[in-house]
Amino acid sequence: MKKYISILMAALLISCEEVIELDLNSSDPQVVIEANLTNDISKNFVKITESTDFYNPGNYINISNAEVKIVVNNTEEYILNEISPGNYFNENLLAVPENEYRIVVDYSGKNYAAVSQVPKPILIDSLSYKLETRPFNKDKKYLELHVHFKDNPDRKDFIRFVIYKNSEKLDGIFLYDDRLTNGNNIDFFFFNFNDEEFNSGDKILVELNTIDQKSHTYFKTLRNARANSRSGPFGSAAPANPETNWNNNAFGYFSAFAYYSKEIILQ
Repeated sequence: MKKYISILMAALLISCEEVIELDLNSSDPQVVIEANLTNDISKNFVKITESTDFYNPGNYINISNAEVKIVVNNTEEYILNEISPGNYFNENLLAVPENEYRIVVDYSGKNYAAVSQVPKPILIDSLSYKLETRPFNKDKKYLELHVHFKDNPDRKDFIRFVIYKNSEKLDGIFLYDDRLTNGNNIDFFFFNFNDEEFNSGDKILVELNTIDQKSHTYFKTLRNARANSRSGPFGSAAPANPETNWNNNAFGYFSAFAYYSKEIILQ
């Protein structure tokens, strides 16, 4: 029988849209490039926008007519076509573990580039859960969700979890690194006491995305920035921008990663 090291992620699981909104600490318009490349074609996208100025935070315009390409291991080149305003895609490009991918975006006379390497994938061994009534509200149930997996012993591992309830993405940036747990069997569990309601018959999908260290740093600093911006009137008025892997002062991220998912239906 496998023994697992338990890691708790206290989670506020709240339904939200897929788009990650950035409150950029800048007074001037900024190019924002968000890009995923993985082994599942449905998860791949490049979205290019431009922020408005400081007095209109959270407003973005889509950037059309950019030239976008991805180069694999400094040899094979793929051109991405604009499929809708600000969105670029190539249906023939999938991420392969241990390959390095360099993305280049040319727009308005400027060149933006970022590099990401796909790690060896980590797979989910199993999912388990507890669905129990709340101590102070017997009409609602809370979910304790456990993700069981084996950490790779021969390298540093970084993971981003994405969770869906009935095909709807739940809010939260859930990250793992093996600084203290390298090579162990991991029980990574999410625990919530907020107003999100879970019931028998709900379908829970967990994505385990094995990401590189730069992608992990981006999402970690994004999570910190979001927490600071929500800290109320005494919080930071201008939270630090997430740490990007783009050059030339672009915001956002480029992440090439190994995708794996598993689903469970609550009973």
